[in-house]
Amino acid sequence: MINIFKKTRKEFMVKNKSSKYLKYAIGEIVLVMIGILLAMQINNWNENRKQKNEFSTILKTIKEDLKRDTLIAGILIKYYKKIEENSLKIINKKISRENYKEHPETKSLVSRYRSFTIQKKGYEMVKNFNSKNEIQNDSIFTTISQFYTAFIPIIEDSNGFVKKEVLSNIEVYKKYDWYVDWTQGKLTPNMIIYFTESEEYRKQVASHNLLAGKNHLLFITAYKKSAIKVIQLIDKQVQ
Repeated sequence: MINIFKKTRKEFMVKNKSSKYLKYAIGEIVLVMIGILLAMQINNWNENRKQKNEFSTILKTIKEDLKRDTLIAGILIKYYKKIEENSLKIINKKISRENYKEHPETKSLVSRYRSFTIQKKGYEMVKNFNSKNEIQNDSIFTTISQFYTAFIPIIEDSNGFVKKEVLSNIEVYKKYDWYVDWTQGKLTPNMIIYFTESEEYRKQVASHNLLAGKNHLLFITAYKKSAIKVIQLIDKQVQ
């Protein structure tokens, strides 16, 4: 094509047909510009398609993360509800030396916990994608960003508070003569008295119930409900 343009241009110049040559030159420029614009349009179309496919893949990854999170959250919700139920028995003095053996779980109410770890693979992918492609105005990206930026620090802080409190409770037990037996799951008379009548333990249970049975449970429940809504939005987007 370029060789044809060169040959035609040379013929006009040799014949000194300035006006025709000028028209031809303009036409040649127009054709070249059209070719460039078409190439750019095709390239933009390919890039947009590539970005759309990549974003769709990322959304599917986020969906899988959230599905796993909601499954784990459901298990933890049941766990902490049970902790709360048993804690109230201690707080309200429903357990005594006589019926203690019917409630063996009460000796470990404040000495164990289960952390909730949010899956972030998809979220990290979409943040990286946004930094390269500037999609911050996309409504679903805004929703995802607000969801994670709100819940990640809350959940992580709550995990930390509960863990710290549990470790602190275990430290308290070390001063008692039944501590070694407790670590081995054995019952002693002094241990039973402590877990049924001690005001120190009752306060520990009340504090743990506030952090774990109330706050931590509340945050996990809220996360699960919001995650389900985000999954529904993603399903609409990737249909």
